[in-house]
Amino acid sequence: MTPRRLLTAIGLAALCTTVAIGFDGNALDDVPRLTVRGDAVLHKPADQLRMRIGVVTEAAEATAAVAQNSRRMTSVVAAIRKAGLGESEYRTGRFSIRPKYNRRPRQAGPEWTRRITGYEVNNTLAIRTKKLDLAGKLIETANAAGANSIDGITFDLADPRTHRAEAIAAATVNARSDAAVLARASEVTLVRILSIHLGDSGHRPPMPTMLRAENMAAAVTAPAPPIQPGNVSVQASVTIVYEIAPKE
Repeated sequence: MTPRRLLTAIGLAALCTTVAIGFDGNALDDVPRLTVRGDAVLHKPADQLRMRIGVVTEAAEATAAVAQNSRRMTSVVAAIRKAGLGESEYRTGRFSIRPKYNRRPRQAGPEWTRRITGYEVNNTLAIRTKKLDLAGKLIETANAAGANSIDGITFDLADPRTHRAEAIAAATVNARSDAAVLARASEVTLVRILSIHLGDSGHRPPMPTMLRAENMAAAVTAPAPPIQPGNVSVQASVTIVYEIAPKE
């Protein structure tokens, strides 16, 4: 299989190559060089769903706010379990109790004092699952059960390192292929590889979907929203420096 066909076979979605030929006069290694950079971007279907579902309650007393929050969160947990989530697919992500204070009037007199007017309790579940088809159903059922905040929905890769290695391999094949083409066109020979440098590499999930408190009332009466996971972009760049010699 030729290098170009190999790139197609592994699903390379975007290619960009930067090339430079020069004669380096460095005393440490005074040899003719060819430097090639290969870039690759792969688009991989997301296979993991992450979501944060929260319950926020307020009351004049902290104990009342906690009790109300606990009842609603118990209902939310029961709802997402019924929707299909296992116990290992969610955990408490954040729990906080904070006082709320009265606002200072614009023309407050010297007798004005800051005082506590109530308490806010925030309890958030962090969800991580491979059941991507549950995204819309989780929003619908959790909201109906009492959740009033969803911080975000992110579709990601459960094992990004595997796909990162594939992107690195694609970028390397691309760099070597272009080095061979350039060497033939320049009538030089690739003698050996002097160095290989891995540049930027990683993955970029699709932008998360946000559902804020002001939208929750509408969501409660709506059917489960259709949410498409989309693809995750995995990218890598590799720079290879060759020693070159005139072709005989």
